[in-house]
Amino acid sequence: MLRRSLALMAILILSSSSRADFSVTYFLGENNFDIYSYELIKMSLEKTREKYGDFTLTAVDNIPNKRRFAILQQHTFPNLVVMRGYQTKFHTKGGLTYINFPVDFGLLGWRICFVSPQRKAKIEAIKSLEELRRYSIVQGIDWTDNIILRENGFRVIELEGYKNLFKVVASGRADLFCRGINELPGELAAFKEIGNLMYNESFVLTYKMPFFYYLNSKDILAKQRIEEGLKLAYEDGSIMRLWHERFDANIQFANLQHRQIFNLTNHAIETAPKGYEKYLIDPATIKLP
Repeated sequence: MLRRSLALMAILILSSSSRADFSVTYFLGENNFDIYSYELIKMSLEKTREKYGDFTLTAVDNIPNKRRFAILQQHTFPNLVVMRGYQTKFHTKGGLTYINFPVDFGLLGWRICFVSPQRKAKIEAIKSLEELRRYSIVQGIDWTDNIILRENGFRVIELEGYKNLFKVVASGRADLFCRGINELPGELAAFKEIGNLMYNESFVLTYKMPFFYYLNSKDILAKQRIEEGLKLAYEDGSIMRLWHERFDANIQFANLQHRQIFNLTNHAIETAPKGYEKYLIDPATIKLP
């Protein structure tokens, strides 16, 4: 009897320890959206603390996008969460899974652009997508929207180095560098030391490019817990309060009511399960506080 009691106690202690030591890993980010993503992961874990127990969040150094999924596949860091826009190739590679909840609510699919000083006046005057396609767009290597832009007839230049992309457009070596409407204002301030960093005020590109949390398929509990937490936070309004706090000023800055809206297609997202669509927000029509 004593032996059975001791065995039961050991099981309970191990169970308690595993609950308390539950750790989730994420990449350190570079902008306001990365901070929001961290806050969202933390919120989802807080919302499920009562059910699943305590947790720790561990940051690892930021690395280029193209290497993140290799690390995720290799399971280098258990419970690693990688935020990326939906791409078909992520679902044909083995060992990956994702949470069908758009953490950006579709906001990154609304793009305004830094513009070459030499091209700014001409680009401000365009009236159609056909005219806009004459100009080059610089992007980071392996970004999700590279595929979308090329499918819609744009000439895309892919380059290494996040900060380098701002320098390239400011120097006129590329015509446009398009960013999510939640990204451009902060980046404009962060890189103000780059001379001639200007942005376009005449149009916005929009396409479906929801960002999801990807995990290694072995991390079943992490996926389950974060997914449950996101939905709980959405139902009680916590996520939307955070979203408005982080992005309302950015949406106002974009001044969408006074821009031409150019709609692009994203064929890859047509293969995704449709559950995410009910969460999408149209920032051009949303009522801001």
